[in-house]
Amino acid sequence: MGRIAINQLRDGDTLEQTFIISGKQLGTTSTNKPFLKADVSDATGQIHCRMWSISREVFDHIPSPGYVTIRGRVETYQGHLQLVADGVTRVEDPSRIDVTQLLKQTRKSIPDMQARLREILQQIKDPDLALLVKSFFDDAELMKKFALSPAAQKMHHAWLGGLLEHTLNLLEIAVLICPRYPDIDRDLVLAGLFLHDIGKTAELSYNCGFDYTDVGRLVGHVVLGTLWLHQHAIQIAKDRGTPIRADLLMVLEHIILSHHGVPEFGAAVLPKTPEAILINLIDNLDAKTQMAIDAVAEPAESANWTDYKKAFETALYRPTITRQ
Repeated sequence: MGRIAINQLRDGDTLEQTFIISGKQLGTTSTNKPFLKADVSDATGQIHCRMWSISREVFDHIPSPGYVTIRGRVETYQGHLQLVADGVTRVEDPSRIDVTQLLKQTRKSIPDMQARLREILQQIKDPDLALLVKSFFDDAELMKKFALSPAAQKMHHAWLGGLLEHTLNLLEIAVLICPRYPDIDRDLVLAGLFLHDIGKTAELSYNCGFDYTDVGRLVGHVVLGTLWLHQHAIQIAKDRGTPIRADLLMVLEHIILSHHGVPEFGAAVLPKTPEAILINLIDNLDAKTQMAIDAVAEPAESANWTDYKKAFETALYRPTITRQ
């Protein structure tokens, strides 16, 4: 029997195949027996997994995140599909895995996106901002990670190349929007959008599924990006003998610190400049739109409605519109 992708799973399917497992927990049933609860994913999506009878020894041997082979069946529970495992086995030789089946990847050309990113950022006229942006571009290892990193673990653009794709989307939107507001500092917006999520190159790992690194959990991309910007500014001052303008550096740091909008979403401060406010809105526009697109593409028992989505505080309708 061939592999069944997660977005093709249906109630009653049986399978034995490889997935990425993450978020494993050892729960306890109403009869006080241990059970496994986790999420499993492939390149097409994610589904909850349960194994109702498991020993501590078997639980401890399951990696998280990691590659596992699961033998089990798909069932519907409270209106949701879930994978009920009869067996979960660690994959001891990951080199034999076809990771293209398990890790979601951008459908766009990474070299083309890199070229377009550079083309837009080369439009920055302010010499200090242009130098700051160039200093990040000149870090080959950083830009390699920038091209491969996801933009999030789960929320939006959670795939290889997602950070580059998300950032380029924002820059393309800014290119369209900024001319409508001639009083906005276009150079500052472009530089801020490029750098707002740069810390995600260290915050997220993608060797086996998408997860947070230690520094990602302890420091986070908002603070990392601000620290890196400050470090680059110090190095530029040493190299050329004059510092980056202090007022410019301050408002650029503010953009990184405030781009999540409000503290409950991870912002260190509220956006307090027109450019910071615009960047927060553009960032939210792309993230929420992609989240909605992903949500209606997920498998669900109802053909017309998704599951409840916390980000939108509602289930989403799947429109089927007849075209004339």
